[in-house]
Amino acid sequence: MSSRPPATPHRRQADRIGGILLSVLGVVVAVVALVALRHPNGRQAKAVALGTSTVTATSTRTQTAQPSTHAPTSPHKSGSTSAAAHPIPLVVLNSTSTSGLAGTAKQRFEAAGWTVTSTGNIQNDILSTCAYYDPNDPANQQAALELQQRFPAIKRVKERFPELPAGPIVVVLTSDYS
Repeated sequence: MSSRPPATPHRRQADRIGGILLSVLGVVVAVVALVALRHPNGRQAKAVALGTSTVTATSTRTQTAQPSTHAPTSPHKSGSTSAAAHPIPLVVLNSTSTSGLAGTAKQRFEAAGWTVTSTGNIQNDILSTCAYYDPNDPANQQAALELQQRFPAIKRVKERFPELPAGPIVVVLTSDYS
């Protein structure tokens, strides 16, 4: 015979509740793991609602530069640089509660020679300011990297995802943009 006393009804009920809680916790951990595997680079945006008109450009192709005897125009010299220095246009979206941030960023980008075709607002869970590029043209990624180099407030450069508006480069501003 066993020297262990029989379990009380309270003890059996506590064991059942503990088992249920562990099972629920296991399911939650599995769901979090699946979400993390689907989005290894951070959360992606929810559906986009632009506050202004949508972008009409879907992709801009650049041509191979021809040798020239003229000095190249640098976007780093002054705010009077020609917009032709960067033929790939931008869409700028504000993902913060700071009103007018996309307009301020547009002015900065245009002063450095970039063309901004549209600004607006977006509500999402993007982690940090990012330049999303359309991967259909390799020049878009290069231009996004140049933009990030010129503007260090752009923390990341990533391929665009379907919920973003069309455009060669879509810059999403988050609370870390300054």
